[in-house]
Amino acid sequence: MHLAVSARCLLKKTRDAVKFLAVGGIVGAMSTAAFAWKYSKSPHGAALSLGAGAVFGMSFGQEIANHSLQLYRLDTMASQENPKQWMWMWM
Repeated sequence: MHLAVSARCLLKKTRDAVKFLAVGGIVGAMSTAAFAWKYSKSPHGAALSLGAGAVFGMSFGQEIANHSLQLYRLDTMASQENPKQWMWMWM
């Protein structure tokens, strides 16, 4: 039962971390695209900076989630040892 609880905790924290990634991606994309559009007025430059800002923002969001949710402390291999024990959560 302890394994199922840790797997649930891991899934919950992973779902919470996705929110950090999404917010980081949106903020990064919009801020870099707005900055590029303000100073260059170039559509292709703004589009490229939108994509790059999203990637950079998501990576910063992932790092913030790792530290704020303390994901580095979770034992991810323990939840993968026997998937049959926690597969019932998906059914």
